[in-house]
Amino acid sequence: MRSRISRSRGGLRGFALLAAVGTFALGGPTAPAVAQTVGPPQLDPSKKASHSLDRFTYPQKQGCMRGNSGNSMIEEKPWSQLVLGFEQAHDQGLRGAGQTVAVIDTGVNAAHPRLQGKVQDGGSSVPDGGGDKDCDGHGTIVAGIIAAGQDQTGQTGYVGVAPDARILSVRQSSKLFVSDGNNATIGNTQTMAQAINIAVDRGASVINISQSSCQPIAQASNYNDYGNQELHNAVKDAYNAGVVVVVAAGNVGESCQKNAAGSPTTAVLPAWFDDYVLTVASVNQAGAPSEFTVPGPWVDVAAPGENLIALDPGVGGTGLASQIATGDNGQLGPIQGTSFAAPYVSGLAVLIKEKYERENRPLTAAQIMDRIKQTALHPGGINGRNDIVGYGVVDPAAALDDVVPAEWGVAAPPPKPTKLDSDVIPQKDFPSLIIALGGAGAGIAAIIFTAFLINAVRNVRARARENDSR
Repeated sequence: MRSRISRSRGGLRGFALLAAVGTFALGGPTAPAVAQTVGPPQLDPSKKASHSLDRFTYPQKQGCMRGNSGNSMIEEKPWSQLVLGFEQAHDQGLRGAGQTVAVIDTGVNAAHPRLQGKVQDGGSSVPDGGGDKDCDGHGTIVAGIIAAGQDQTGQTGYVGVAPDARILSVRQSSKLFVSDGNNATIGNTQTMAQAINIAVDRGASVINISQSSCQPIAQASNYNDYGNQELHNAVKDAYNAGVVVVVAAGNVGESCQKNAAGSPTTAVLPAWFDDYVLTVASVNQAGAPSEFTVPGPWVDVAAPGENLIALDPGVGGTGLASQIATGDNGQLGPIQGTSFAAPYVSGLAVLIKEKYERENRPLTAAQIMDRIKQTALHPGGINGRNDIVGYGVVDPAAALDDVVPAEWGVAAPPPKPTKLDSDVIPQKDFPSLIIALGGAGAGIAAIIFTAFLINAVRNVRARARENDSR
């Protein structure tokens, strides 16, 4: 049994994007909503996917998304870009140079001006083209958040987190190509595992997976589903190879249910394999968790995922978009989803990797993941985390500059100043001065009083002696 992608199939008009996050269909009956063992079962290391993609021959049932033909310039910077402040890293020369991010998704429209020359074709399960094509538009938005170049005309402030990084696009899914037999769409847990293996083989530094398979935990734990076990092995092998795998937490809807805190009933794959991936939830402009983000003990951090500005994801698109057509009727709606929170974290992982390699102190996948978690803006809760946003919203400045606890004793602490600079005027500490002077005064008074007392005693004794002699 292979868990497939199941998505709504709305009309594609203008910016039509069918869903904010890909969700794999559930095979078989839904298990009862009762708490199950949270972690995945013991892994059989022999159950591994191939290093090439299965090619589907499903017919295309809807046309590809088209780019906006009108003016799509958006001058203001996205709120997400302002809040995260990753452009400070660009000012320090950290822009993702020499790094490759694998985007395992619906493909990427490589002709978009902000992505030209950045996209490598990593293969495709979709019959109408390679990884440098995107009928659905989903993967193009993800790739733009990670690596979109700056606007050379200076009309917009939008830029990717790591604009000098390369994108390896592995097109493993599409919901526009549908089987006549069982109404299935392209993509499943097995093709996702295959895509991860390809990304590792092709030298990816980071892998972004903004798609998920939501399954009742009882079903996910049934490793007779060889796709799940192959996916588990794939993320483990990537982790051991030093590749950071960043995944979306999943959106409520279709087969994804909102888990109760501490008692999940729905597993989100590959987020469920938490030892080997970094799972990203979504927050809104107020910093609150998005209503649609799926909680779970595997959630690690959060990033902006609502009301976003993105590259126009349609074929022929050249500008930006702040809304896309979604749903069966193609109505306009905001760009949102944990799909689009994850690439902000993928971009950050790239910058961290670049920085430490430049300093000849390369970090392992575990160290990069821990650094991102430890420097996040922790929420209230036990140990500074909860099941909704994990360890909190990522903080790029801290992740790039702070010395985290795991590195104490390894990295030298910052030097402390040994003298005051000429422009620093020390301020009088008046309470301390008063206490000090008061103490000194009391001591002087005690000395004077003692001297007076000794002199008085001597005078009394002298008079007594005089009287005795008379």
